[in-house]
Amino acid sequence: MSAFFGIHIASSALRAHQQALDVINNNVANANTPGYRRQQVLYQNGVAFPTPSLNGGWGAGQFGGGVQVMAIKRFGTDFLDARYRTELAQSGKYDVQRNILNQVESLLNEAGDEGLVGKIDSFFNGWQALSADPANTALRGDLRGRAEDLVAAFNSRAQHLRATRGEQDLALQQRVDEVNDMATQMARLNGEIATVVGRDQQPNDLLDQRDRLADRLAELTGATISNQPDGTVMASINGHALLVGTSAFKLQTVVDPANDNLLAVQWQTPTPMAYNGTTGEIAGIIDARDRIVKGQLDGLNTLAQTLITQVNTQHNAGYRLDSAVLGGNFFEPAVDPSGQNALSIQLNANIIADVGNIAAASNPNAPGDGNNAVLMANLQRALTMSGGTATFSNAYAAQVGSLALETRNAETRFGDRQAVAAALDQQREAVGGVSLDEEAANLMQTQKAYEAAARVLNAVDEMLDRLINNTGLVGR
Repeated sequence: MSAFFGIHIASSALRAHQQALDVINNNVANANTPGYRRQQVLYQNGVAFPTPSLNGGWGAGQFGGGVQVMAIKRFGTDFLDARYRTELAQSGKYDVQRNILNQVESLLNEAGDEGLVGKIDSFFNGWQALSADPANTALRGDLRGRAEDLVAAFNSRAQHLRATRGEQDLALQQRVDEVNDMATQMARLNGEIATVVGRDQQPNDLLDQRDRLADRLAELTGATISNQPDGTVMASINGHALLVGTSAFKLQTVVDPANDNLLAVQWQTPTPMAYNGTTGEIAGIIDARDRIVKGQLDGLNTLAQTLITQVNTQHNAGYRLDSAVLGGNFFEPAVDPSGQNALSIQLNANIIADVGNIAAASNPNAPGDGNNAVLMANLQRALTMSGGTATFSNAYAAQVGSLALETRNAETRFGDRQAVAAALDQQREAVGGVSLDEEAANLMQTQKAYEAAARVLNAVDEMLDRLINNTGLVGR
């Protein structure tokens, strides 16, 4: 065995521990980098050499060949990642829902004095007051003002609800663009990772980048990530492939005439298919926009249409002040073909022009007759809504109550799912995150090993110096 073999062993130790120091340094540098997973050098002993001899088998056996780095291990958390992304998708759905519904609640402002229930009650109370003195023009003017306030309340709420639904188009488009961009990035990373894995190397930093994208993708769409043997991942949304190898199957938005010309999300396939995700932010926006907010708007339109019909019917049965002319419609239009009654309801132009056209009397030419006003006031307590089971005010109060329940449910479910996701993320960090205390201990251990290898190299160098420069000097 050559005397220089000691240099080989010592230098292998120096190289291996130098790599370990670099990995530790990289861990410390990325201690606060989101999504970074701790790395560790794995050692293996070098190739052993037998004692050189002519026929072999001479000597005690083989000599160790030093040390070498076998791999740079990445502390992955695949099992925890899958569970974390499931909870992240649910929390993302309920997060956007609670934000949208809180906005709707603040716009409707039913908790304040300006609520629609208060406007409805005030309108019928105006009829009740008018019934006591039907010829009083001041009371008639007051009733007209209350009716105008009621109309404005319907109009403004319908406008707010329609605007809220429309605003979600921008949010949907932004998220669809983000999903497509991330799918493209993950497809590129799949290719790079497969190349590195094919060279029998560890693409640790590339895996970190892809995992960060996968987390956000799950939050947006609820995508399921599946690891493949070649190092790539496959992403699917409720069974529909989003990413396979280096191919990304993207989403698109199109105008849906059947849904008030709002955007619908589709798969970009030769034959477009409707988006089928049930969790994540995109699903949350669609559900809030097309189920909850639309339900509130539909209920408001139904309330407005029923109110228009009932009030107009009763008003048509009465007579105007000191006249034999029937009252006609109190609200216009009597029928809105588009069904947007809350948005289109207006006070009849005749009543706006002259409060004498308010039909408070049940008999012609009877200015002191307030019987029709009494019948009109009685509509406040009539069971005209919800299949004849609720009054106007009760029906709308129940509708607003259902919105409050949806909002509370979204808040509660978001809090629950966020807490679970946070707990799972802490577990991920416990496995794959960087502990500065642990890295400090590893740094000291590796530094000591490096220093020891350097001392061995110095010792071998001194031995060779003595052998080369002092051999043959004895006796001189």
